[in-house]
Amino acid sequence: MKRSKIVVAGAGQIGTPVVERLVAEGHEVVWVSRSKPGRIPAGARHVALDAQRGEEVAKVATGARAIIAAVNPPIYDAAVWKETLVPLNAGLIDAARRSGARLVLLDSLYMYALDHGPLRPTTPQEPVSEKGKIRKALADILVAAQREGVRAVSLRASDFLGQDLDRSLLSPSAIDRIKRGKSPLLIGDPDVLHAFSMRDDVVDGLVRLAFAEDDVEGQVFHAPVVHETTRNLVEREAQKHGAHVKAWALPAWLLHVAGLFDRNTRGLVEMLPQWTAPYLVDDSSYRERFPAPARSEMAGSARA
Repeated sequence: MKRSKIVVAGAGQIGTPVVERLVAEGHEVVWVSRSKPGRIPAGARHVALDAQRGEEVAKVATGARAIIAAVNPPIYDAAVWKETLVPLNAGLIDAARRSGARLVLLDSLYMYALDHGPLRPTTPQEPVSEKGKIRKALADILVAAQREGVRAVSLRASDFLGQDLDRSLLSPSAIDRIKRGKSPLLIGDPDVLHAFSMRDDVVDGLVRLAFAEDDVEGQVFHAPVVHETTRNLVEREAQKHGAHVKAWALPAWLLHVAGLFDRNTRGLVEMLPQWTAPYLVDDSSYRERFPAPARSEMAGSARA
């Protein structure tokens, strides 16, 4: 792969491994985030700036092949999302418009209606949650920008699984509980299938879309998923550590009460419909475009 300049916006649990991957492949990486990461891989150049400032991001993106955006607020609350994500996306779109670089945007699946079978890029966007409504508004803004000539492509991922993910069902703290024979926090029905996106598959997808041919622009792809029950995930993890864990979910009423005192928990409450019935995702559009096997960490898991 030809050495290229790539700008990565976001220093969280996806942006960081994206930078590590690109540096390892020998690319010129400009890493943009408001605060300096604790560790910057050798070969990456960090620039401290707010991605809301599109003109400034465009300056560091001069000559870049792509801007990979993996930004998300640290608090799982709709009010925080509305306050931060709208100007963030506007800034990134403006940066792509000014620089001419392709914007590769990591997105979620929250904007879709949940009663139309496996979620596809063509599934009606009829969100019932506030976070879903925000995601739909952002998607509409991006579509309008693409019609005006902005080069962009979206990769929509489901809930993450994988190593070094503090915000994940199997986070390091959750795994520590499992090792001690305790169930991590589960919500909804632990026995229904749920789509998960593996961290390395998401990283791989963002990088592939940055280097893909121009035909990906203007499209939406769903990152590769695995379908599993949360009970199976917890019990499999327990077996790895020689522990016995009986997985259980927090009752909905208790989750509502806890949400009165914690914004992150309140953010989980409105997403309960995704966890109380099968949550299935169709990733065929991505797999057909990029047929090489994704580097999933859960080979053999059930797929819908």
